[in-house]
Formats: sequence, C-alpha cells, structure tokens
Amino acid sequence: MAEPSRGGLTVLVADPDPVQQQQIMDCLRPRYRVIGARTLAETVEMITQYRPAILLLEVEMPDGDGKMLIKQVRESPTLKNMVVCCVTRRAGIKDKIAGFQSGADDYVVKPVNLKTFMWRVVLLSRIRQLS
Repeated sequence: MAEPSRGGLTVLVADPDPVQQQQIMDCLRPRYRVIGARTLAETVEMITQYRPAILLLEVEMPDGDGKMLIKQVRESPTLKNMVVCCVTRRAGIKDKIAGFQSGADDYVVKPVNLKTFMWRVVLLSRIRQLS
C-alpha cells in the first residue's frame, strides 16, 4: 500500500502492476492527494481509511474481479458518490459494457496517455463536485 501524498481531493489508484500504478500516481500527484493499493483487499482497506473522492481501478486484480467491488461501492450509502473509473487492459466491448453495468463512471483502456489521462481525472473530479 502506498501512503497518501500531498494534494486536494484524494485519488486511489488500485493496480497490481507496480510500474503502471507508479506512472499514474506520479502523473496525478501534482494536483491530487494520491494513494495506492495492489489488491482488492488493500483497496477496501484504503477506501475505509481515506474515503477517496475518485477510485481508479484495474478490473483484473490478483484477489478477484474489480467489478464486484464497484457494485459494493454503488450499494453503499456512504460511498455511492465516489467516482469510479476502470483503468484496465480489458479492451473488449463486452468488458466495457460490464464495467459500466457494474457502476463505473468511466472506462479507460491501458496503456494510458498520461498527459491526457490527468485531464480526464480532472473532468471526473468536476463531475463529482456536481453530484
């Protein structure tokens, strides 16, 4: 688990790949308070401890399918307004539809372009403020 860095809103980057996770965290760190998790269990722990505004979630986690976690977030009265974005290798149409059906607000296929991705997260944070 990565400890929070400085910034405003808290963004949780849940990705089992340490290189991908670090790239995304470094991209967001100038603007956000960034935390990380590498398993679903760690992700749940970080959500409970830090209540992030935005969850960037790799759907393929070593201890399960992230779509189940998204459904749990959407069913929770205290977490349902968390913005959730799948950031994953799963690129098929069926995968994307399943991500949105589970409650994801956005779906990004890896590899991400870090320059545009940061602005995508800015947009997600604006959407969160409107809800």
